[in-house]
Amino acid sequence: MFRFLIKKNFCDIWDNLFHLMIVNLFTVLSGAACYLLILLSGALPGPDSVKGVWLLLALLLCCMILGVLFFAEGDNALKIANFEGPKLAKYFGSIVHSIKDGALFGLYMAFVAAVAIVSIPYYFRVWVGNEGQTGSLLGLLMMSLVFWFIVITLLALQYFLPIRSIMHNDFRKCLKKCYMIFFDNTLFTIGLGLLNLVNIAVMIFSLGILNGPATISVTCTEALRLRLYKYDWYEVNPGLTKEERKEVPWEDLLANDRKLLGPRRWKSFLFPWKE
Repeated sequence: MFRFLIKKNFCDIWDNLFHLMIVNLFTVLSGAACYLLILLSGALPGPDSVKGVWLLLALLLCCMILGVLFFAEGDNALKIANFEGPKLAKYFGSIVHSIKDGALFGLYMAFVAAVAIVSIPYYFRVWVGNEGQTGSLLGLLMMSLVFWFIVITLLALQYFLPIRSIMHNDFRKCLKKCYMIFFDNTLFTIGLGLLNLVNIAVMIFSLGILNGPATISVTCTEALRLRLYKYDWYEVNPGLTKEERKEVPWEDLLANDRKLLGPRRWKSFLFPWKE
């Protein structure tokens, strides 16, 4: 199933590369503007305490803005996953409708980042001790708990945007379902995380244009859309035992998607007019 996800994701990204590059470029330019806003907030006159407040507000505002722009591509990502064509007008038209959930998502990501930046160094010092003080294993325990909370949260949040796009749940339900899907599909979610690490590597290499937030939104949406076939199968077969539920007939469930995708060959990517 995961091999088909990789193939379909690559094909869909390639087929809609021009659209994704435009959205990624717009996001990169918006991110650059946010960075300038943060620099300006730190350069404002006044005491350090006031500068710190302005800097914090600027950081939170930028997180909210980038969250909104990321969510605005959700409907197009679902269209791409459903073998339909995306529209730039749909992206820009969805920005207003994404303000609430996108801003909350940005703030939640800021919270997770703050927990990581503040808690891990603090508990590390508690563990090893400093200036002749004896360390405590409680610091190691708390640092481990915080670390795994952050890792699990980052992996689980890969499903937030597609849950919102596919199921149209509110913020709280989306967040709850993220963790539920993670714990029910842990290995698959880790694989999705590795796939997104590749997306991030390409994003850094291409300065966020060839690959970026729009591409990641497609990857996450593709993954959840295909994974939900398992739960549809559960509903059709309610009497399955625990062992039988593990034997998901992916070949049958993915048959229609394989047919729609077709036997794509490398020549079709480089010379589509020869197919």
